[in-house]
Amino acid sequence: MFITDTLTYVLIALIALISVIGGVVATLIIQKNKGNLKTSDKDVEREIRKENLKAKLPREDVRDFMEFDEIEDDMIIQDKGRRYVMVLKCTGINYDLMSEPEMLAVEQGFGNFLNTLKYPIQLYVQSRSLDLETGINVYHERLQKLRKDYDKFADSVNQAKLSPRVSEEQKGQMDFELKKKRLLLDYGADIVNYIEKMSMNRNILQRKYYVVVSYHTSELGLTTSFTKDEARDVAYSELYTRCRSIQAALMPCGIECSLLKSEDLAELLFIAYNKDEADSYNVRKAIENGYYRLYSTAEDVQAKRKAALDKEIEEKAIAAAEEALQSAIRSLNQKNEANQVPQGNELTEEEKKEDTIKAEAMQIIIDNQDQFDVRAVDKALTDLNSQMHNPIVEPNGATNDDEPKRDSDVLEDILGDEN
Repeated sequence: MFITDTLTYVLIALIALISVIGGVVATLIIQKNKGNLKTSDKDVEREIRKENLKAKLPREDVRDFMEFDEIEDDMIIQDKGRRYVMVLKCTGINYDLMSEPEMLAVEQGFGNFLNTLKYPIQLYVQSRSLDLETGINVYHERLQKLRKDYDKFADSVNQAKLSPRVSEEQKGQMDFELKKKRLLLDYGADIVNYIEKMSMNRNILQRKYYVVVSYHTSELGLTTSFTKDEARDVAYSELYTRCRSIQAALMPCGIECSLLKSEDLAELLFIAYNKDEADSYNVRKAIENGYYRLYSTAEDVQAKRKAALDKEIEEKAIAAAEEALQSAIRSLNQKNEANQVPQGNELTEEEKKEDTIKAEAMQIIIDNQDQFDVRAVDKALTDLNSQMHNPIVEPNGATNDDEPKRDSDVLEDILGDEN
């Protein structure tokens, strides 16, 4: 009986505890749902406020912000075709390095330029990072040309050295010229490397100077009605005339001007609106690569194959010609070596020196032979010739003519040919 009562109390306590826990959980769930309902209501109210705010804010086209409509015919078109602009690029002058008369001439010329203006202009200065890519490409082309010239000259020198007719002095001269060309090539390569390293420094800035000339269609007058195309043609003619007159007026100051093309105008505006991206994005390259096209086309396959075949034929033809020339030169050199008659032992330096002295003495006698007796001249030349280790004329040398020549005549002909 006691155990039964105890179990009853325990069950009652457990049921009461479960009821309390269930009530607490139910209360928490209800509160959470109420909070979610309140949060969702707040979100809805917030979204409504955003939509109302967007409706109140005016929406404008980005073209209105950029202040120009398009670029066409080397002109910037603004205000829906009511204003046209042309831009002149001007080169700077070293005013501070001029003498006083030169400074005075520049000031007078610029004053005359301002006095001749009958329309408004704008002077615009734009700072850009120094772009040396165009100059580097030109230097690379010249360096490639120098390298080809050097390789061609080196091949000709190597072929010439194989000939037995080339003396040591001539070989030395060839080596000297080859060394000069090599030094020139190395110097050009160093310059290109230095400029490429300098172009990596984006902190180097340069200033560009521009003269902006504008024309309004209101200047056409109200009495004449023009279509849009006619107004554009009139504006182009008027702007071009103004730019030409500005070029002529600035010429006495030493300032050279050039009219910007459409691509140059696009680059000018892009740098003006995008200072940060101007260094990493090149407008000129983008235009050349056709970024604005919906699709791009490649060269015809047959044309590409034909060009590759023509190039291969040209390269093989050049290689075959070089091989044929080298083979012909080698065969001629071998033939000349086979036809050469051995002349015994080579002369020493001292013997060569003595022969050179006697040859010059013979030349002096021949140059002044009119002042001496003919027999004395012949005797002197014969004695000097016989004393040489390698005689110029062999003893009793004669020609195939009916009348044999005197030794002095033979020596005169030989020495004259050598000179």
